[in-house]
Amino acid sequence: MKILRSLEELIFPVRCIGCGALGLEICSQCRKYWPPRIIRTYSRWAPHIPVFSSIPYSPIASKVLLAAKESGLLAADRLLTDALKFALIYCLDETRGTFLVPIPSRKKVARQRGRQFISVIAHDAGEFTSSPIHELLTHTRKVKDQSTLDAKARSLNLDGALISLRFISGHAVLIDDLVTTGATLHEAARALRAEGITVAAAVTACVAEPLR
Repeated sequence: MKILRSLEELIFPVRCIGCGALGLEICSQCRKYWPPRIIRTYSRWAPHIPVFSSIPYSPIASKVLLAAKESGLLAADRLLTDALKFALIYCLDETRGTFLVPIPSRKKVARQRGRQFISVIAHDAGEFTSSPIHELLTHTRKVKDQSTLDAKARSLNLDGALISLRFISGHAVLIDDLVTTGATLHEAARALRAEGITVAAAVTACVAEPLR
């Protein structure tokens, strides 16, 4: 699958993911909305977990996320992986994180996409920082698409939806593509802690500011 996507990107001209202009995967104008920087946040749902992100959410960030998740575009994967790497370096320097735990997509969604998207970019970022990856989390029940839900509804939707498959010693760093309310991170942390795993922090490529 990855080889086919690479060949496709070689055959067809490169266009900006943000605006469609020919030439670069993200043009100079759209890159203004993709400025890597360290953004530390805490959400009301997970107030004890520092979240390290590097890209503020915007219409351009939304297009990059969709291009990676729904279209499997390698150029979009690279942008998100680089954003994760940027934030992860700072996170590991400032916290006791020792291994990474990607937050899985819903099983139905992963089947439709042909991959666990977060796992793919987490492995790439983990290799760069020499951080072990442990895919510990899985869904125990169906959940609704979070994109149409408000903060309270997101929390209720996810409550008790994840479990950890086993215990790993050390300090976990949760990995996701975007933090909006923190409800997903809260549920992931709860599931890990229920298994006795310490959660040191979370890292996301993008962040909605302020957290809702």
